[in-house]
Amino acid sequence: MHFRLFINKTWLLALLIIASCSKPVNDAENPGGGQSTPRPVGSPVGNLYSQLVGPEGGTVTSEDGMVEIIIPAGALSSTTEVGIQPLNNTAITGIGAGYRLTPHGRVFNKPVTIRFKYSTHHSKLSNYEAVQIATQEANGKWKCIGRVDNDTNSKTVSAEVDHFSDWALIASMELSPVTRTLGLGESLTLHALRYVYPIVGDDWLAPLSLPNAGVGEPLMIGPEHIVRWTLNGPGKLEGIGADATYTAPSAVSGSNQAATVTLELKVGNKQVLLISTIYLVVDGINISINGQPWHTYPAMASTMDDLPQFTIAGLRTTADLPQIVFLLPRTAGMKTDGTYNWSMQGDDATDVTFEYAEPDLKHMYVSVYDDGSESRDSEGFVQIEETEQGGKKYVSGVFALDHAGKIETNTGTQISIANIKGTFRVQRNW
Repeated sequence: MHFRLFINKTWLLALLIIASCSKPVNDAENPGGGQSTPRPVGSPVGNLYSQLVGPEGGTVTSEDGMVEIIIPAGALSSTTEVGIQPLNNTAITGIGAGYRLTPHGRVFNKPVTIRFKYSTHHSKLSNYEAVQIATQEANGKWKCIGRVDNDTNSKTVSAEVDHFSDWALIASMELSPVTRTLGLGESLTLHALRYVYPIVGDDWLAPLSLPNAGVGEPLMIGPEHIVRWTLNGPGKLEGIGADATYTAPSAVSGSNQAATVTLELKVGNKQVLLISTIYLVVDGINISINGQPWHTYPAMASTMDDLPQFTIAGLRTTADLPQIVFLLPRTAGMKTDGTYNWSMQGDDATDVTFEYAEPDLKHMYVSVYDDGSESRDSEGFVQIEETEQGGKKYVSGVFALDHAGKIETNTGTQISIANIKGTFRVQRNW
C-alpha cells in the first residue's frame, strides 16, 4: 500500500512549519443505586450509510467500520433499507460515537446482532471488560442492555437486540481520570467510579447478565469493594478508600515518563482491575517509539490564517533532529481542548494527523497504516488542554498511536508498523 497522496498533502506544510463531572456520591451511602437522568438526543456527525437487506438476511457495516448489524434470515419480512447514522455520543460515560440504526423503532421477527469495535478507543479505557452497549430510550435516559459478548482480544462487543434505535458504547466503571498529563511535582486525585444502576440489587456488574440497568451520574465505589492500590512507575501514591492521590516526582529520567495506577476491586466473587495512566510532562514533545527510551524535542503550537487546522510541530533547528507535526481541527472562537481520534483519510477540516520524519527525512511514521487489505487510520488518540502559566499560553496533552505506518518518504511504501506514545507541553500563538 502506498501513501503518496497523503505525503503530498502535508509534507509541504511540515516544511513550511520548519521555516517559520459533578461530585460523585459514595455507593455505600446510596445502596439502592444512582440516578439515571435524561440526556440530549445525539445529533448527526457523519454520513448515513444504508443498504437494502431482504428476508434472506445480511450484514450492514457503518461507514467508519466501527459498527456492524448482522441480520439473520427471517428477521425481515420484506426487503428493507437498513441504515447506520453516526451521532455524537450523549451518554455520560460514552465511548466514541453513538449510532442511530434505521428504520428507527423497527421491531424484527427475530433478534439481530449489533457488534461494536472499540480498538480505536482502547487506550482510553480503564477496564476492557467494563465496556457495555447502551440504548437511549424515548425519555432520554440511557439503559445498559446487558448480556453482551465482549471479546477483549479482538476488542469487539456484541449483543442481540430486537429493535432499532440510538445505540452507543459506554464504560460501566472506571478509575477517573483514565489518562492524564501532569507536570513535575504536581498532584492529582483519582476516583473509582461506577455508572450503572441495576434494577435488582446493588451489584453494578449485574448488567453483564441482567439487562436494563440505568446509566447516568457516577457513584463512588464503596470501600467494602476496595482491595488495594498499586503504583508502577515514578512518583508517590496514597490511597484512601475509593480515592487516591498521586504526586509526580520533581524530575524524570529519559525512559521513565509515565506512571500506571491500578486499583484492585472485589465485587461479589469477581476480581476487577481498574487502571489509570499518568504521563509526566516536561516542556517540548516527549515521545517513545516501540517502547524505546523517551526523547524530548523543542516544539511550538500555532495557527495559520489560511488553514482550518492548528499545528503542534517540532522545531527542527539542526539536521540531527526529527520533524514532528500534528494537525488538528480548529473552530474559530472555541478552545482546542478535547480528545480526538486519528483521522487521516477525511477532509482537511476534520483531519487529525501525526507525522514523525526521521532526521535524514528518508522515513516517516504516520497516523495511518496498511493492514494487508486496506488503508486504516491508526488506533489511539490525542488529548489536548489549553493552559496558562506565568503569563504564557501553552497546550498540553498526551497521545498514543497503536498502529503507525512507517513509510519510505519518497515512495510512500509501508515498511513496518509501530506503536508510539508521547506527551507535549508547548507554547501556543493564539
